[in-house]
Amino acid sequence: LKHRPWAKESNAAMLRCCAGICCGGVDSRPPANQGAAKAPAVHQVVKPTLRLDEEEAPAVSSLSDLASLLSLTLAPPGAVEPVAVTTDDFPRNCNRLLLLLPSAGAPSGAWDTSARDGRGSPVPIFRWAQANGYAACLFSAAALEEAPTETWERVLKGSPAGCVFVLAASGSLPTLARALQPIHPLLYSRFRVALAPFEGPAAWPPAWPADLPAELIEHLAGAVLRAPAAWAKEEPRGVVQLVFECLALRESRYQNAEARKYQGFQTLKENDMPGMKRLGLDERIARMDRDRGNDELAQLLKKHEHGKFDEDELEPGVD
Repeated sequence: LKHRPWAKESNAAMLRCCAGICCGGVDSRPPANQGAAKAPAVHQVVKPTLRLDEEEAPAVSSLSDLASLLSLTLAPPGAVEPVAVTTDDFPRNCNRLLLLLPSAGAPSGAWDTSARDGRGSPVPIFRWAQANGYAACLFSAAALEEAPTETWERVLKGSPAGCVFVLAASGSLPTLARALQPIHPLLYSRFRVALAPFEGPAAWPPAWPADLPAELIEHLAGAVLRAPAAWAKEEPRGVVQLVFECLALRESRYQNAEARKYQGFQTLKENDMPGMKRLGLDERIARMDRDRGNDELAQLLKKHEHGKFDEDELEPGVD
């Protein structure tokens, strides 16, 4: 080795190679841009698989045609005239439900008739929903226009999902408000996100009915999101992926906020917490006339209320 200096370099290279094999090819050297800021994590979604002979957005002529194409179920079960089509796990999925609100006057089985290049087809949405663990439902436009609340109740009473997302066709967000208007606030609180992916900027903000209750207006202000203008330049497949990444991001932030809220329960000092801390009788009597809208518990809940997203927060990779 004394007379062959190149042998030291060769041996060192061989040792690095062996270390890479044993350690899975991980380079132990510090990265050159160690001080650079890390890119925010993107919420991963699962892409559905298609056969080579399958169309990505085939034409659908009716709810029955859509059901036979994707092995879906007409709803409500046993109805003479079905008003919706759902996935098979609709009555069993307790986690996520995705609702598709069609365009006004849309044919049976259609979703967003104003979207171009196959973007408004319900078929890709159903495939992505099934691949990512969502129960999904598409309503009949005629049934919603004739009796929005009755149609809404007939279908959704069969879903136990605790988290509901709404994808509205262009111009159909007011239909959501009319359907939720007579419902008790405790029931529509599970509707976490409403989004019109292909609605242009001219239709924003939505034209809500004038007689909506204040609780519903406040809920819609935090749930309805505005689709970024950049989505209009994406390919149809890319837009659907961005939509589901947006839903995953919103769900993750909601769960994190709920976890912080429940952690805050452990720090309450003035409230009776069964199973954790019980106040004495004198303390309970002294606090009976407190302002329950501004007490310690109310302030904790207000602190962790879920506000609206900014437009930039819907872009993938932006945290």
